[in-house]
Amino acid sequence: MDGYVSALAAALAFSFNAPLAYAATRKGVSSTALVAIRNAVALSVLLPLADFKASTSTLLVITASALLGPGLGDYAYFKAMYHSGVATAVTIGYTYIFTAQLFSVAMGLESFRASAAVGAALAFLGVVVALGGRPRGPGVFYGAIASAAWGLASALLGVATKETTPYTIAAVRSAILAPLFLVLPEGRKVSAPGLPYAVLSGVVGLALGSLAFIYAISKIKVAATVVSTSLTPILSQMLDRAINKSPISPKHILGASLVALGIATTVMNN
Repeated sequence: MDGYVSALAAALAFSFNAPLAYAATRKGVSSTALVAIRNAVALSVLLPLADFKASTSTLLVITASALLGPGLGDYAYFKAMYHSGVATAVTIGYTYIFTAQLFSVAMGLESFRASAAVGAALAFLGVVVALGGRPRGPGVFYGAIASAAWGLASALLGVATKETTPYTIAAVRSAILAPLFLVLPEGRKVSAPGLPYAVLSGVVGLALGSLAFIYAISKIKVAATVVSTSLTPILSQMLDRAINKSPISPKHILGASLVALGIATTVMNN
C-alpha cells in the first residue's frame, strides 16, 4: 500500500510544483534555466542518498528516460500549450496513462490487467471533464509526442527500478539534465525575484515529486502509478484557485471524483 501512498504524494508534489514553476517564469527565469536550476537543486538534495550502484546498461536506460520524459516529453507538452492551449495539451498529453501501460506490457514489465485499463479510462475521463476540451491545431501533434515520450520514459523507469534504487535513478536523471540545459541558449537567464521559486520547484517537483514517482513504480509498477498520479493536473488547478481564493468549479470536483474512482478501481484489483 505504501506504493499508492507514494504515488499520491508524487501527484501532490507535482501539483504544488506547477504554481512554483509558473511564478519562476513570470518573474524572469527562462524555461531552459528553470529546468537547469530545478535539476541542480534536486541533485544536491539527492546526491547524499544515492549509492550509484548501477550497471552500464541500467545507466543508459536511466539516461533515455531522462531525455524522453523531462526532456522531449515536457518540451512537447509546453509546445502543445503554446500552439493550442491548455485544454488540448492536457487532453492529448494525458493519454500517456494509456501509452505507459502499452509500453510496460510490450516490454514485459507487467501483464495486461483489465482493471488497470478501466481505471485509466475513468481517470482520463476525469481529466477531460475537469480540464479538457476538443483537441485542435498543431497542439494535437505535440501532445501526441508528449504522450508517447512520457509513456516510454515511465516504462523505462520500470526497467531501471529492477536494477538500482529510486535515489540513484532520480540523482542520475538530474545529473544528466542540469548541465545539458545549462549550456543551452537562455540556460543561464535567471532573475533574483524568480530564483527562490525555481529552487523551491526543484525541491518539491523533483527531489520529492520525481523520487516519490520512481519509488511508486518500484512498488506497484507502471500502470498503477500513472493512474494514481493522474490527479496532478486537477489538483494543480484546485490548489491555484484555493491560493487565489477563487471558487472551485463543479467540473473540477466531478473530474477529481472520476479520477479517484479510477484509482480505486486499480487499487482494489491490484
